[in-house]
Amino acid sequence: MSEEEVIQYLSSTPDFFTRHADVLEGLTLPHPINAKVVSLLEYQVTILRQKNASYKAEFEHLVDVARENASTLQKSRRLVLAGLSCVSLEDFAVVIDDIVREDFAVPHHALILYSDKVESSVRTHQLVKEGDLLAHTVGFIDCFCGMLPANELDILFPQSGESIRSVAVLPLLSREGGEIKKRGVLVLGANAEATFGKSKGVLFLQYLADLLSAILLRLMP
Repeated sequence: MSEEEVIQYLSSTPDFFTRHADVLEGLTLPHPINAKVVSLLEYQVTILRQKNASYKAEFEHLVDVARENASTLQKSRRLVLAGLSCVSLEDFAVVIDDIVREDFAVPHHALILYSDKVESSVRTHQLVKEGDLLAHTVGFIDCFCGMLPANELDILFPQSGESIRSVAVLPLLSREGGEIKKRGVLVLGANAEATFGKSKGVLFLQYLADLLSAILLRLMP
C-alpha cells in the first residue's frame, strides 16, 4: 500500500484511531525542537504551543501598530489645530518647536525658509544653482533619514553640529500646477545614529512634512 493510499484511507475513515486507540498510543514522532522521540500526543501539544506563541507574537505586533497609529493620529490632530491658529511665521516656528520637543523629543532642529523676501526672525537661505552651501540638504524633495555632510551640519546646527549622529530632513514644498517648488526645510538632529537611521521609515515624516508645508504656504508672502 502506498503512502497516498494510506492518507486517502485515513482521511475517509476519521474514526479509525478512535476505534484503534492502541495504535494511536504506540505511534512516536521526533520532537520538533530537540528531535527526541515522543508520543503523538506530546508532539501535537508541542506544535500547538508553537502556534500559540506565533499567534501571540502576531497579536502583540498588531496591538503595537494600533497604538502607533493612535499616537500618529493624535500628533496630526494637534498639528492641524496648532496650524490653524498660526497668523505669522513666528507662530509657525513656535508650532515647530512644540512638535519637536513634545512629539519627537528630539534635542536639535533647524527650520530654514528658502526666501530673501521674508520679514521674519525665522532663518532664511537663498537657493543658488552652483556652490550652494546646503546643496545636499536642499536637494531633497522627499523626506530623508540618515546623515548629512559635516559642513552642512555646522551650518544647520552652529552650536551642536559635532554632536549630531543622525538627521531627518523634511522638505517643505508647494505644488502649483504640478510644479514642485522648494519653500523651506525642517531638519531634526539626534545624538544617536539609531534615532534617524537609514533603515527608519519616513511615512509619518512625509505626512508631517505635507501638513507643515500646507501651513507654511498660508503664511508665506
